Amino acid sequence: METLKKMNTLLVKSAFSLGIAFLLLATSCQQNAEEPSNFDESSVESNAIAEADFNEVDDITENMMGYADGSIGGKTAGNEEDGRLSCATVTHDEEAQTITIDFGDGCTGPHGVTRSGIIFITYTGSKYVPGSKWTVTFVNFYIDGRHIEGIRTVENVSETLDDNPKFHITLSEGKITWPDETFATREVDRYRVWVRAANPINDEWHVLERSVANGLTRRGVSYTSTVLADLIFKRSCRPSNKARIPVAGIKEVVLGDQTYIVDFGDGECDSIVIITTRGVTREIDLSNRR
Repeated sequence: METLKKMNTLLVKSAFSLGIAFLLLATSCQQNAEEPSNFDESSVESNAIAEADFNEVDDITENMMGYADGSIGGKTAGNEEDGRLSCATVTHDEEAQTITIDFGDGCTGPHGVTRSGIIFITYTGSKYVPGSKWTVTFVNFYIDGRHIEGIRTVENVSETLDDNPKFHITLSEGKITWPDETFATREVDRYRVWVRAANPINDEWHVLERSVANGLTRRGVSYTSTVLADLIFKRSCRPSNKARIPVAGIKEVVLGDQTYIVDFGDGECDSIVIITTRGVTREIDLSNRR
């Protein structure tokens, strides 16, 4: 349970780091390429925020699936293990197989993030059992004033209990609306594997090749993100990898008419990202970035 929570938090934080990397690259390309980049920094930022918001929902709901597998007891409680839920009411209806996370009119958690409204989970089976599945929907749910909508589905597609757990994650009708009524849309279809080790410190999460996300940014720019080589997150790298990014893997991001190839390296615990676009390659160290 604790391992899962920490690894998923790593995934959440990576989205903002990637957004910053793209912003830095855009500036560099404008200064050095023969033809200035028409890169839209606002589109990159809104895309990063949208990914981070939905990844955080994944993190919270996977933690709460501890009710289904018996690692969290009781039917109604706040969750002391997750500080984000310290002021929320969590209700587990075991017979109906539902979990309701109610943040009320406003609940401020760690790092000053305010959430309001309801995250609603329906599930079948324990999350570690092949064939188990849970679906996440929202009722007037907001993160720092951003309205979150969509249907998030996670299914355990492992072949046996002895396998490393493999999850198929989809997001449909995803939408984030800012207080000024601008919005971004998002659809996701990805596979993620938890590679368990004898010592949990050596656990890894792999976002598998051909996992995709697409939609519109806040400025109405279309984007598609495709994993070209598995994105690998190592728990052992967390102390040194300040940017909380994958330590290996390659991702292609197409924003409008511009394509970026993002290379996270060969598995070393560092914060170096290599980004290539329009024949220009830049090495960026995210360890000194927010």
